[in-house]
Amino acid sequence: MRWGSGPLTEIHHPLHAGTNLPAGVILLVLSVDVDVNDLANQGKKFSWKKPAACPHCGLNLWWHGFVLCYFACLTEAIYLRRLYCPHCQTVHRLRPSGYWQRFRSSEQEIYETISHRTHKKRWRPDLPRPRQRQWWRRLGRLVRSVLGITFVGSLLLGFSQLVRQGFIPVSSAEKSENRLI
Repeated sequence: MRWGSGPLTEIHHPLHAGTNLPAGVILLVLSVDVDVNDLANQGKKFSWKKPAACPHCGLNLWWHGFVLCYFACLTEAIYLRRLYCPHCQTVHRLRPSGYWQRFRSSEQEIYETISHRTHKKRWRPDLPRPRQRQWWRRLGRLVRSVLGITFVGSLLLGFSQLVRQGFIPVSSAEKSENRLI
């Protein structure tokens, strides 16, 4: 289906199962070096730099509006810029680097939480305990799944190895394509 030519169809692409986009449209996340606090202060007036070309097909991109996104370090949602490629029909979202897709906490904050738990055997007092437990359980499952049951290192070592292998170490995704960075 084309834009505006009928009802939206369910996308069966692993990156966004459950979203309603026209058939054939793929959503991709592009990391850019921007400060989350600058985005929060300037809102839609933030001066985004457009990528030179579509990473999917290499042709020009068009600005495609904004999408609200939440980050753990902020109390309100901020606007992230989207781009559209008319050639390969992909929609790209610009996201601050240092954050994995589908996570509102930074990679550094998650690593520090796992490190704190590994070394001090306690949860960090400044973060919600359920969130920390969720990351800990997901990391344990992924370490056993990817590195094997016989893995003898700590979960912190497993975290580092999973990142080196290109995995999001605290992902709950069941399909392996959705666990990749």
